[in-house]
Amino acid sequence: MSKSANLSRRGFLTGAAATGALAAVSALAGCSPEKPATAEGANSAASQSEAKASVFDKPASVADQVSETKDYEVVVVGGGNSGVVGALELAQLGAKVLLIEQTGACTIYAGDIDALDSQIQKDLGIEIDKEWVIKDLVRYGQGKVDENLIRQWAYNAGAFIDWYQAQMQQKGLDVMVDTVCKKFDPEGIWYSPASVHTAYKPPLKETANSMGSEIAIPAMLELYAEAGGEIEYNTTAVELVQDSSGKVSGVIAQNKDGEYIQYNTSKAVMLATGGFGGNKDMMDEMGVMSHKFCSCHIGAENAHGDGIRMAVWAGADRDYACEGTCNIFDRGCITGDDANGDIGLDGQGGANPMLWWPGSQPFLRVNALGKRYCNEDGPYDIVFNQACMQPGHYWWQIFDASSWEDVVSFGTTICSRVVAEEGAKNCLLLGQYYPCTNADEWQSVFIDPNVENGVLIKADTIEELVDMMGVPKEEALATIERYNELAAKGVDEDFHKAPFRLTAIDEGPFYACKLAGWLLSTMSGVRVDNTYTPITPEGDRIEGLKCVGLDHGGFFNGMYAQYYGGLNMSHNVVSSWLAAMDIMGEEYPVPVLSAANAYKG
Repeated sequence: MSKSANLSRRGFLTGAAATGALAAVSALAGCSPEKPATAEGANSAASQSEAKASVFDKPASVADQVSETKDYEVVVVGGGNSGVVGALELAQLGAKVLLIEQTGACTIYAGDIDALDSQIQKDLGIEIDKEWVIKDLVRYGQGKVDENLIRQWAYNAGAFIDWYQAQMQQKGLDVMVDTVCKKFDPEGIWYSPASVHTAYKPPLKETANSMGSEIAIPAMLELYAEAGGEIEYNTTAVELVQDSSGKVSGVIAQNKDGEYIQYNTSKAVMLATGGFGGNKDMMDEMGVMSHKFCSCHIGAENAHGDGIRMAVWAGADRDYACEGTCNIFDRGCITGDDANGDIGLDGQGGANPMLWWPGSQPFLRVNALGKRYCNEDGPYDIVFNQACMQPGHYWWQIFDASSWEDVVSFGTTICSRVVAEEGAKNCLLLGQYYPCTNADEWQSVFIDPNVENGVLIKADTIEELVDMMGVPKEEALATIERYNELAAKGVDEDFHKAPFRLTAIDEGPFYACKLAGWLLSTMSGVRVDNTYTPITPEGDRIEGLKCVGLDHGGFFNGMYAQYYGGLNMSHNVVSSWLAAMDIMGEEYPVPVLSAANAYKG
């Protein structure tokens, strides 16, 4: 998306929202008994108006500015993974469907899809206890989740993969499941099942395969066109149309020429706008404090919360239980940023686009005081949250010339994998990252380029490295010395990291990277029922509307269940797939009676 388009969009959906709210306040004031105007009173009124301004203030309607009306059965808003899947399923089920996307192209980001009972898994003899996983995900979410949505996902995701694989195979692609699971110490503390499914183009090479959405989305768009589906790019939804009963009967969108088009729908509008990871004001209001400790929001820049806000304006209840929830990687680089990348409560998160993909590797981590502060071997969110409590809210990762041997020993999995392994998803990612097969590849792919571009600091001695880092020298040297002592013992007496992930830092040259979070997506939105229909605070359905993917809440809370690789993506696409079936009157592959009974009829 161009910078100008982004500003225009934000201007309408944030600035206009505030303007509309103030206009409404002024209009109401005109109907009130007049009171003497005083400077003090004016200032007080202005302060109250400013204090009440919210991203959820409903802007003035643009219905009177509509220049053209078009009719469809369904309009899908948002061309990300969930939107494309929903639109394709609708078109293949016979709907006259339009997909509108605010940018000039659909998303080709991400692509791992978690599932528990696919035919691929069955053929490999992989059995996963769905009820155990459901309970685990409820535990991850501290109970502040909708168990019905989780159970419905668990029992239908396998069928989704079967459908997805059939779609891929029509275009010469296929789907694999990653059978390499992470080892834990102590055993059983976490669970990493063989449940990550990814599209790929056969034959599967040892490494650097193009995989996931970068190949799946173009394939699905071809299938969508073949099924008669339509797309309009550079078109931004701004307002839902409702009849006198409150049923949604269309959506108004603004095209690239600034014209407002009203798309009437006889069946439904599906909102799949991808959450609000690109809207820092909305993250502030909805309690996503973690974004202030992230150096970048790559992948979420165009997610401004449009779908969530339009649903709220239509009467939907926000899922307050899970607000503040987001998905974060511990790989955002701030090396060399004088102000620590604007990380901290007084900032709004950084704008450093640099990433250090091996940031999740359990090398030694020290804080701004030069002190080790955690067991480095944990899920992304946990180790990020631990760092947020440190001075400056960032950390340093330190390793040495033997890093290839180290990462082979670490054996990390899913998208933190940097070492190719048979049976694993060995992919080319974002055009620059892929698992390596030997030390030379590791050096040429990850080390040398990142020293050159400033992501990594390199020094011949530990003392020089610590000087370049700018942390207290005596404390940092003592920390590294202690870490090496523990590595020599083979026992982490301080934080009890697994012995095979405890490796000495004693062979030059030495490296360090200053890190913060990388926010991938928000994961809270409006409340929905088992048909992904938004519900009001009273539990009533808002007919004619679906909120799927990152536009609805209830599935996550607090932290992302990282070891179920591709869970967020799976939740997104399964929800839109099932919502499409409901729109077209189709029964779900595996109806979950408890979920159907949990909401108003």
